[in-house]
Order: sequence, then structure tokens, then C-alpha cells
Amino acid sequence: MRRPTRTLAFPDSRGIDAPPNPHHDARVRTTINISDGILSELHERARQRRRPFREILEETLQRGLSATPPSSVQQVSIQTHRVGIKPAYRGLSMNQLYDQIEAEDAGKR
Repeated sequence: MRRPTRTLAFPDSRGIDAPPNPHHDARVRTTINISDGILSELHERARQRRRPFREILEETLQRGLSATPPSSVQQVSIQTHRVGIKPAYRGLSMNQLYDQIEAEDAGKR
């Protein structure tokens, strides 16, 4: 199921016709799609902290970008054992095997 999203636009404080700012920290107009749930949470945080929405969004993005990435997945080796399944049952799923054993057991009654 796809979550509903909203598009946000953040205007450049220098205006649309201003020459590009060579500084790396200059504010630019950016459009993003964000889910309604995340948008609501960000607005709630801004309201609680009595700070502008833009500051809360930038702070949240900065924290996410500076977070330590998850460690790489380690490969796990599992030792298997023979369990003595009859050749007729090999290749069946666990549910199919259970159903077959249950049917055989019911036939014995």
C-alpha cells in the first residue's frame, strides 16, 4: 500500500532572479515528496519546540545524514542434519508435509 505524500517547496531567500551563491551553505529552493505521517510529526515537533518548520526539517535531515550506517550483514553458516524423511515426502513444503502426516494419521484411526 502506498502512503499519501505531500510536496513541499522551500523558497530561496535571495529571490528567483538572484545570481547563484557560491557558498556551500546557501539556501536553495527544494521540492521533496514526504509522507503525511512524517510531515505531521515534523510539524508537531516544530510546534512543541516553538521553532520554524524549516529548522526542524534541516536538523532532522542532518541527524540522519550524520548517523552511523548499520554494520554490514554477516554471513551465517547453518549445519544441516538428515532427518530420515521418506523419499515420497522430499520436496514438499512443511505445510504439505504436515498435511500428509496428519492425513496418514487420520487413516490409521
